Amino acid sequence: SIPPYGVSLNTLTKESTKYPLRQMNDLKISLDCCQATFISSEKIVLSLKNGEIYVLTLHTDTMRSVKEFTFDRAAAGVLSSCICKCDEGFLFFGSRLGNSLLLRYHKKIIDETSEAIMANGLVDTSSNDTATIATATIKAENGATNHHLDDDMLMYGNNNIENIKTIDNNTGEPYTKRVKQESEDTDIVNDQYDTDNSDEKKPLTYTFDFCDSIINIGPCGNSICGESADFNQQDENIFHQNSLSLHLDLVTTSGHGKNGSISILQQTLKPHIITTQQLSGSVDLWTVYSTPMDTKQHAYLIISNETSTLILQTGTEISELEHGGFLVHEQTIYCGNIGRTTKLIVQITRYSIVLLRDSVHIQTITLDNEQQQASTGSKTLGPIRFATSLDKYLAILTAHGQVYIFSLNDEQTTAPHLAECFNLTSKKYSCVNLYIDHNGLFTMNVEEKYLKIEQVLMNRRSISTVTPTSAQPMPPLVGKPAHSKTSFDSSFMVGGDDEDDWLYGKKIELGVTSISQTVNEQHQNDADVSMSGETKDRNTHSTKTSVNKSYWLITTGKDGTLTIYDLDTFIIRFEIVQFNSALKVLVDVKDTYPPATNYLGKIDTSCSAYVYEIIMIGLGYRKDRVYLLVSGCYLHDRLKIRFRRLSLNAFIRTKKSSAKRNTTKKQQQQQQQTQSQSTVQQKDQLKTTTPVQTDLIDDEMNEYQRTLLRSFDDVSNYSGIFICGTHPHWLIWSKGNIRSFPMTIDGPIKAFAQFNDENCKKGFLYFNQKDDLRIAVMPTQRILDSYWPLQKITLRMTVHYLCYHVESKLYAATMSIDEPTNQLVQPSGEDRESITYTKESNFLLPSREQFIVQLFSPTQWEQIPNAKITMNDWEHVTCMKTIALKFQGALMKTYIAIGTANCFNEDVNSRGRIILFDIIEVVPELNQPLTKHKIKIVHDREEKGPVTALESVVGYLIGAVGQKVYIWQFKDDQLKGIAFVDIQVYCHRMIAMKNYILIADVHKSIALLRYQEDMRVLSYVSRDSRKLDVYTTEFFVDQTHIKFVTTDADKNLYIYSHSPIQKETAGGTWLARKSEFHVGCHIMSAVRLQVNTNNLSTKQNYEGKQALIMPTLDGGITCLLPLNEKIFRRLGMLQNSMTSMFPHYCGLNPKSFRACKTRMKELENSQKNTLDGDLLWKYFDLSFIERNELLSRLGMTSDQFHEDLTDILRTLTLF
Repeated sequence: SIPPYGVSLNTLTKESTKYPLRQMNDLKISLDCCQATFISSEKIVLSLKNGEIYVLTLHTDTMRSVKEFTFDRAAAGVLSSCICKCDEGFLFFGSRLGNSLLLRYHKKIIDETSEAIMANGLVDTSSNDTATIATATIKAENGATNHHLDDDMLMYGNNNIENIKTIDNNTGEPYTKRVKQESEDTDIVNDQYDTDNSDEKKPLTYTFDFCDSIINIGPCGNSICGESADFNQQDENIFHQNSLSLHLDLVTTSGHGKNGSISILQQTLKPHIITTQQLSGSVDLWTVYSTPMDTKQHAYLIISNETSTLILQTGTEISELEHGGFLVHEQTIYCGNIGRTTKLIVQITRYSIVLLRDSVHIQTITLDNEQQQASTGSKTLGPIRFATSLDKYLAILTAHGQVYIFSLNDEQTTAPHLAECFNLTSKKYSCVNLYIDHNGLFTMNVEEKYLKIEQVLMNRRSISTVTPTSAQPMPPLVGKPAHSKTSFDSSFMVGGDDEDDWLYGKKIELGVTSISQTVNEQHQNDADVSMSGETKDRNTHSTKTSVNKSYWLITTGKDGTLTIYDLDTFIIRFEIVQFNSALKVLVDVKDTYPPATNYLGKIDTSCSAYVYEIIMIGLGYRKDRVYLLVSGCYLHDRLKIRFRRLSLNAFIRTKKSSAKRNTTKKQQQQQQQTQSQSTVQQKDQLKTTTPVQTDLIDDEMNEYQRTLLRSFDDVSNYSGIFICGTHPHWLIWSKGNIRSFPMTIDGPIKAFAQFNDENCKKGFLYFNQKDDLRIAVMPTQRILDSYWPLQKITLRMTVHYLCYHVESKLYAATMSIDEPTNQLVQPSGEDRESITYTKESNFLLPSREQFIVQLFSPTQWEQIPNAKITMNDWEHVTCMKTIALKFQGALMKTYIAIGTANCFNEDVNSRGRIILFDIIEVVPELNQPLTKHKIKIVHDREEKGPVTALESVVGYLIGAVGQKVYIWQFKDDQLKGIAFVDIQVYCHRMIAMKNYILIADVHKSIALLRYQEDMRVLSYVSRDSRKLDVYTTEFFVDQTHIKFVTTDADKNLYIYSHSPIQKETAGGTWLARKSEFHVGCHIMSAVRLQVNTNNLSTKQNYEGKQALIMPTLDGGITCLLPLNEKIFRRLGMLQNSMTSMFPHYCGLNPKSFRACKTRMKELENSQKNTLDGDLLWKYFDLSFIERNELLSRLGMTSDQFHEDLTDILRTLTLF
């Protein structure tokens, strides 16, 4: 039998077990709450609960039994919740207390001379997850590298131990050689001996490199709102907004322990304005490069007015170009660069095309009647409505719906010139776009390896007796290497009645081998891209096979057909017949069975939308990210692509009535302007400025005649699309995802262009509705790889509470750090004494939390020097809040109140303190501007019990001390008691509004108190009769009605009201429960803000309402908004119908999931008066065909739901 083996990781095993464990005196760790995974057959990576990473090596003997453990500390990472080996050499550390990390590890043999360097090479990888993690190296000796005496050494002595370790007793062969031979026979390679052929054992190093991270702001504890540090007095003069709530930040606590941090969140992107210039009458703008190909700075800025064009030359200063070949007396429709070898400039006006080299004129194409008839002998092109350029191609769309493609001939043998190469005049088109494929994604060829797999699978299907469930071709297979011995499914066998075939599979040897070889080639190609020990160039894989660029024309017809043309052959390669129906998946018409024209039948016009503009853009490092790439039928003349519609929630829709009013107003202004001028001037203006009204342009779309979708490739190192209009949005590409961020700080935006010069590095330009030209840059401190723009401040301590001091504009944070202690407090009469215990060096000491209160500056989130309060040992901060107390009569002054509790042990009575401090301004120290703020403690008194909650009500301080609630008056730096009332068990949350106080008990739900100042009486108004483990509570204001929102330990949300007229409330003694809703996550705090009523279709529906922003412990954010009866019932009908419109993933029914879930059954009916916003927002994921079917059942119109949901979204855009 094989004897067991075990080691002791600390000294706690001496008293807890009698198992003969090997004592490791210099090891002091605990595997409690640790995560582990195998990285090889004999090595395990351990992530301890404190974040330290260890490598456990299992040393085996010749019988493959473990004879020894070796623990080596590798690095310090995040507090992991799971570990997963993603690929060879990659580890994923998932964490719910910090950012999840993807690390790359590899090993290499090192010299003995570098052992001292490796011993000091340990680094902490959790301080900043977004930065590159330094290399952490560990020493892992091959063989038995012990920190203790071996049994063989004790038995045979030091002189004979070398022979025993290198010679095997059973075979007499060297131990390392025999292990290597066995590994070759069994295909199991021991990584300790895979590079060692000698008897000497060499050390290995393990290097951990940072690859990527997933941003996590959870668990979110205490949350507050403060004034945005990005918004200063200068920006206040620039941005004139009616709602100041857009200038706030949502600040919340994040993480725990060494992953503790502060997260600053914003819903919108607020640019940093460099300068502003007023240019009246501006319509659009563009930026272009100069002729040198290597330049990265824009050379010219073109601004189009209603009757002319302004040309500005950029550089050290932006000045107007006095002489040049640009057309300045006409309105410019488009201006951009064109050319493959040289960057020429093309300018498009209503009737002209101008080609320039820098500012030198080269060619002009005039689209008048005589020239067009002479060149084509047919009808004229007509006025140009839209134009775009890409590489050497120029595409223009006329007002009559015709598309013309021009190509630039820039060869050295001839002068550069534009020539028409293709046109589409058979039907009318509504929009056009150009796309360049850099990576061969738009291909019509099928790789040979996929054809081999397809042929083998088709042969298998034709012979197998099992009918396949799908006739669609299978995607590329991912299999094991050919030499691995795996069992096949019976469906692979041909002639299964033969035992030899079942045992050896001779008849299918060729087929399976071909699949394995093909898959092996694919696996080897993929492995070439993966990172190894040395960092490889990211373009290694792309340079193996040269991919020629291809050019494509994307058009959308008035009938809703999207067509993709190959510009090399001018042949249709991809076509969708009902693109304007917003289908979820776009499939080629020749790739559908039955054909798409017969599948959906006759579609009503209400099932489609007007396609105003399209854009196709390649994002990512290699410009190759297109979603939902599926291998389809191998047609030889069609593109092998499909497109999937994404849910970005970029709502730019304007109410129809508003668009009509804007259009009517604009037409009236134009009529008044034309009537005041002479007849000759009227004719010239009609030719140049009057919009051409055709059947393609609807009167309601006049507001959106300009280009709305503006692509950019380098704005603060980001690429994506900017959506202009009344509600501008950013669509930013970040780490494989497209993030949507509104930018409503400056109102509607008419035009946008990226801009890069000496004074504005990688910035952008835009025109707002007031014709202000803004030169701006993106906020540099914000992380855009999240749903909301985020700034995360790593503190490496647990943050418990946050407060914002309005007068000084500083934040106060209560933090704690765990410190090991060997002391224990015991009672000694009326006093208490501390006893110190002496333990071994590897004894795991208990830890205690040391609390501090620190001031921070929100500008750079730096700690204010000498502005810190350190609490006593064993003293915990239980609450901290900004309060307003009466000062010198009726004046109010802001203080920060702290409540504490002493947590010694169960033998010592707990007491607490109330600390009031003010933030004052002093003369700052030299070269230290942050030292102008100091903390002044105005009151510090010990109470008879723990202080668990504090709040201010009508200028008085109210607090929960033990099982009582007291009200004090702050006078002469002293607190004088006025009134008190008894409470239930433990009050941990207290909210005040006027003279009403809402308190939350940890087990006895909530209660409403009232303080009568004239009578100095504090009394109960109403309370909840049920038992409820409350997490947080807050007032819920709906115009003239006030309700109370509560969350509990079962992840539910409840809404209560005080209704004395209801019989169930016993005259108002008990609170009435109005709604129950299962959130699905714990909510610890809530922030109440007034809703944003700007840019709403009907403001009266939301005036006087307040919304609740509630971060969760899972890192999410929940929003709660009151609705009026009409909107609630309309959306309620939509929610009931939406329940069956989507598949229930994992068997999760939305209706049953949102039902209240409690541990104890309650004998009363549930109140379902809360709508599920996540489900309602999926309405926009439906196609127009599905929406029309849904609306026909409900008897409603699409505009009603659009306006309701859009108004709700804009109402909740609070900061």
